[in-house]
Amino acid sequence: MSLHDRLKPFLKILKIASLWGSGALIIAFHIKKTRNTIYKVVNPRVLDAENKFSPEYIYIDDPSYDAAMKAEHDTENRQSVGLSRIWKSLKYSLAWKLLWLCRNGTKEQRNLALEQLAAFKNNKCWDCHKLAQALDKDTAVLLARTYGADLRYFLPPPIHIRCSALKPQLVSFKLKECLVAIQNIKPHSCIRAFLDKYFVNVQEQAMEIDLPSKPDSISEKELIILCLDAIHHHLLLFYNKNYDEDLSSKALIEKEILAILAELLLRYQQDSDIDMAILKVLTVLSIHKNLLNDFFQHGLIKDLSRLLRSNEIRLASSAAVTLANLSGEYFYRPGLYLLYPLYRSTTTHTCDTLLVHGLRGGVFVTWRQRDKKCTQPLGLLDVTVSDVDCDPCESKKEEPTYYDPELQQVMDDIMEMEEEAMLSNFEVVLHDLPIDAKRDSLITYSLTADKKRLALIQEEEDRCNHTLCWPRDWLPQDCDNLRILGVNYWSTLSDWLERCPLQNADIATRATELLPALIDADVGKTNVVWLAHSMGGLIVKQLLVKASQSDNNLEKSLCFNTKALFFYSTPHKGSALAAMPRAAAAVFWPSHDVRQLQENSPTLLDIHNSFIKYADSYGWETISFAETLPTLVTAFKVPIHFVEPNSADLGRGAFYQLPLDHLSICKPATRQSVLYTSVLDVLQRLTVREAEFNNAGHYLTRVADYIWYLFRNRTKQVIEIIDEAQNIERLHWLEKILLKTFTDDFSD
Repeated sequence: MSLHDRLKPFLKILKIASLWGSGALIIAFHIKKTRNTIYKVVNPRVLDAENKFSPEYIYIDDPSYDAAMKAEHDTENRQSVGLSRIWKSLKYSLAWKLLWLCRNGTKEQRNLALEQLAAFKNNKCWDCHKLAQALDKDTAVLLARTYGADLRYFLPPPIHIRCSALKPQLVSFKLKECLVAIQNIKPHSCIRAFLDKYFVNVQEQAMEIDLPSKPDSISEKELIILCLDAIHHHLLLFYNKNYDEDLSSKALIEKEILAILAELLLRYQQDSDIDMAILKVLTVLSIHKNLLNDFFQHGLIKDLSRLLRSNEIRLASSAAVTLANLSGEYFYRPGLYLLYPLYRSTTTHTCDTLLVHGLRGGVFVTWRQRDKKCTQPLGLLDVTVSDVDCDPCESKKEEPTYYDPELQQVMDDIMEMEEEAMLSNFEVVLHDLPIDAKRDSLITYSLTADKKRLALIQEEEDRCNHTLCWPRDWLPQDCDNLRILGVNYWSTLSDWLERCPLQNADIATRATELLPALIDADVGKTNVVWLAHSMGGLIVKQLLVKASQSDNNLEKSLCFNTKALFFYSTPHKGSALAAMPRAAAAVFWPSHDVRQLQENSPTLLDIHNSFIKYADSYGWETISFAETLPTLVTAFKVPIHFVEPNSADLGRGAFYQLPLDHLSICKPATRQSVLYTSVLDVLQRLTVREAEFNNAGHYLTRVADYIWYLFRNRTKQVIEIIDEAQNIERLHWLEKILLKTFTDDFSD
């Protein structure tokens, strides 16, 4: 066969392929041209007009809903093909299995399932909406406390609340109705005065215009915040752990307070003042776990999870307390703030660190890092709060960088060696060095060159990164398995400030109210370390004395597990401020909180002597700090020494005098300050001791297991020997019987 005959079939195939290919290209060209012509005449986006609004979702409380969703899921799997079907099948089946574990699994399985659900990333909107519809209230509140959970997993408020948020209404009058309802149940002079002040001109009958009138001297937002504060004030005074006896909370729920709050969150989105006012009300209502279904149906779980991630410590801590109460994992009464950890954790904390502020202080004011405004004059009516650093970070010169990473590493090592060589010849002076010390229990040591360099770097970082709560932001970085709680209570320096007549408690009453709140929060089951400033130290001393004298085992355990106490300018023997001259007292008008701090007061001395006795009995470690600089009071810069060093000295444990005033004595400048390093040293020693105890426990467990193993094996061997002996004895007995029988028969 010739070459032409051999190539003839291939030429024919090539000819057919070229004809079909050219035809396909011509058809594709005309289709594209026609498509472009149509798009110039008709807008293709008009087909998406129906999708411009987000779909609405309803709340389903039907046992057959899971079966219906499962059937729909199977139908979608049958309709999909290929890899898409396999991926969707795996993804949906995993999600449903995790949901089932969250509802029916053990505690360990539930924690793992929640972490896996929160770890789902790049989900489609419809996937999240299906998951939100399938979540029950208990799983939703646990998932809201899990780090990284998608906010789309939680249902928004119902449609009627969202529609109401779009209408021009005055929500302050809805809150006014709530105030009237609780005032009728629990009359209180503060609520009566508030209603007379802000709603005195409001006519009760229906008005012809759509919007009722409101006081013109104040904006709607400000009036809403004042109403929410009034509701919170009333709840704080009259709340009860038992929901059936908490008449104020029941009245507010009947007045749809949760729907009003959900509407406010939609009207004032990303408004921290409104968020904080709402959270103060929700934290009190959350002590009733039976209200979880109401929170869930009003879409508040989603907002609480959003606020939990806020950068503002006030919002995040309040949201964490609310979610923890609703989940039932903890019970935090009003006045307790969870500072760390904010999210759920699978590890159990081994130490509770409690922060108790002093006069005119607060959880989010007293424990901030020291800034330049700490030395400014102290006002009588408000607390000076600053969000700026004392020494703003100066812009550093950019150091040369090298493209070669190995060369960059070599140059960095050379710089470190040069810095360490220079620091080895100098002494480094850090912030907050004591000018005097007594009974110093801390080990003094000199820093090596590398530790000096690291200390200076860390000090510079702390100066540049200002924190509003140094125990919350610093301690977890240097110590593991901590729970940090803040105690908040109302106090004042002068009676010139308006106050509630029911908020006039003494030290003993405050300690009596705080003790059951700590017991309900499971404080005392692990190690406890107290940090107390000013009058807060007196409250802590009275609380521990009362717990030591109690017959309650839970209160006793709080004393047994208390390991250390830090007193920052606590007037153990009173303060000279309470004994000011009559002329000065007439101008200053000291409050009851100040008057009970008389120098050498029999009450304070009795508390002090009892505390010393129990501290020696239980072996509590105590460290005290004293101020040596006066505090500037009012705009006239009147220097006042609140607590003298002899009164701040507890008489046992380490005692340090620092060149600071009363406000800055509890505010370390950096992590190198003795105010912080002393706390860290105690916590690290407790952590090491706990680890050694656990290791010893594990060692004893292994020894016990080994002894039990030997005992079990030996017992088994003895039983086998006994059984073998019994078997041999039975054989001998049978042999004797048979022998005797045959022998007798033979003889016969």
